[in-house]
Amino acid sequence: MNKVTVLIPLVNIAGAMVTYFYFSIVLQFNQTSAEVPGYISPLCTIIGTAVLCVIGFLLFRPSSKTLFDIAFNKKDIKTFEETEIYRLQWNALKFPVRVTLITFLVWILAGFIFGFLEPMIVAKIFNTPTPDLIPCMKNFFGISLLGGGISSMILYFILENSWRSYIPHFFPGGHLSRVKHVFKINVQKRILIVFFGIILIPLPMMSMTVYSSFRQLYITDSISRSDIMCSLAWELGFITIDSLAIALILAYFLSKSISLPLLNIKKAIKEVENNNMDARVKILSNDELGDVAEGFNLMINSLKESQKAKESFGKYVCKEIRDEIIAGSPSLEGEMKRVTLLFSDLRNFTGLVEKNHPKHVVKIMNQYFSEMTEAVKAHKGLILQYVGDEIEAVFGAPIGYDDHPEMAVKAALEMRDRLERLNKKLTLDGFEPLGHGIGIHSGAVLAGNIGSKERMSYALVGDTVNSASRIEGLTKNYGCDIILSQTTHNLLTGSYDTQQLAPVKVKGKEDELIVYKLLS
Repeated sequence: MNKVTVLIPLVNIAGAMVTYFYFSIVLQFNQTSAEVPGYISPLCTIIGTAVLCVIGFLLFRPSSKTLFDIAFNKKDIKTFEETEIYRLQWNALKFPVRVTLITFLVWILAGFIFGFLEPMIVAKIFNTPTPDLIPCMKNFFGISLLGGGISSMILYFILENSWRSYIPHFFPGGHLSRVKHVFKINVQKRILIVFFGIILIPLPMMSMTVYSSFRQLYITDSISRSDIMCSLAWELGFITIDSLAIALILAYFLSKSISLPLLNIKKAIKEVENNNMDARVKILSNDELGDVAEGFNLMINSLKESQKAKESFGKYVCKEIRDEIIAGSPSLEGEMKRVTLLFSDLRNFTGLVEKNHPKHVVKIMNQYFSEMTEAVKAHKGLILQYVGDEIEAVFGAPIGYDDHPEMAVKAALEMRDRLERLNKKLTLDGFEPLGHGIGIHSGAVLAGNIGSKERMSYALVGDTVNSASRIEGLTKNYGCDIILSQTTHNLLTGSYDTQQLAPVKVKGKEDELIVYKLLS
C-alpha cells in the first residue's frame, strides 16, 4: 500500500471526525426529540458513511488502477501505445484535481444525506415534527462546506505534493507541456484558492449559525436563551479555531509546493556552475514552476550540445583558435602579427606507405602526430594544419607572446625527444624508425580567417610562411633534423648549442639565407 492510497481515506476520515465532533459535541446544546432513541444518530452515521464510501470507491477506483500501476512501477508507460500514453499522461496531470472533485461531490452528498435526508426519514419513522429548514441548511453547509470544502482543499494540496514524486514515471523524458488542454492550477490560483477558501468557506457556516441562534432567541424563554448563547459561543469558537488550524496546514503545503521546485532549480544551477552539464531538474508539475524546470533542462541540453560541438571543433583546430573564432575575434581582413613558424615533415613517408598495410600506416601516423602535437602544445604553440605528413605550427598567434622564438625552439627539441621514444616503441613493434626535418623562422605574417562566407579557416599569410617552409626543406640538404633561420637565432635569449651552416639560396629568394643547425 502506497502513501497516496493511504492519504485519500486518511484525510477524509480526519475531516469526518472533526465534522462529527462539531455536530455531536459542540452542538450538544441543541434540542433533540425525546421520542427518537439515542442509538439512531450513530446508526444513521454508520450506514450513511458506508454508503458514501462505496460511492466514492466506485467513482474513484476503476479509472485509477492503471495510473497506480505506472506510478508504483508495476507497469512501464513505454509499453503502451502512443495514444494510450498520451491519455495516461493527461489523466496523471489531472489526478489530484479529479480526486479532489470526487471527494467534494461525496461530501456534498453527505451534507444532503445527514442534513436533509436523515432528519426527514427519522421524523417519518418516529412520527416527530418535520425538521425546520434553517437547521437542515445549517447542517448541510456545515458538512459540505466546513467539512467537505476544507477537507477537499487539504486533500488537494497534500495529494499534489505526494503525487509529484510519481509524475516522472509518466514523463520519463520530461516535456509535460506536450500534453495540451489539461486542467492546471498555477501558483497565483493556488494562493487565491487558499485565501478565499479560508475566508469564504467558514463565512456561510458562521452566518447560518448566527442567524439560527438569533432566530431561536425570539421564540424561547429567558432560561433557554442562556443555553442558546452558550451554544453560539461554542460553535463560533470551534469554527474559528478550526479555520486557524486549517489555514496553517494549507499555508504549509502551499509554501512547500512552491519552495521545493525552486530549491531543486537552485540546486541544479549550482551543479551547472560547477561544470556538471548532466544536471537536470525533475519536472513535477505543469504550472509555471514546471515550465521553468522544463525550460532550464532545455537550456542545459542546448549548452551541453554547444559544449560537445565546441569540443569537437577543437579537435580540428586548436583551442585558442577555436575560442577566437567562436568569440568572433579574427576578422576576414586579418591582422599583422610577429610570430615564429615551425614546419615539420616526415622523411621517407612514401617508403613507409609502400612497406606497410594502410591500417598500420594510419596507426603510426596518428601516434606520430599525437606526440608532436603534445610537444607543440606544451610550449603554447598552435597546430594550424596537417598536410599529408607535414605539420604547420605557429607560436605567437592568435595570442601574442614576446618569447615566441624561444617557445618554438623548445618545442622542436621536445619533438626530437618524443620522436626518439616513439621510434623505440615502433622498433619493438617491428616497424622501421621514423625521421623528420623541422624548420623554424620568425617574422611578420597576416593572421586571420581566410576563405569565403560559407567556409573559412584560420591561416597565416606572408613571406615568413614561405621562408619557414623552405628552411624545413633544407634539412634534407644538410642531413640534420632541426634548422633555424638567422632571424630566429638572433632573437633567442636562452643558451642553445647551434652550428652555423653554409649560406644557401632557396626558391623565391634572391639573397642567400644564413641558417643554423640546432644541436641541443
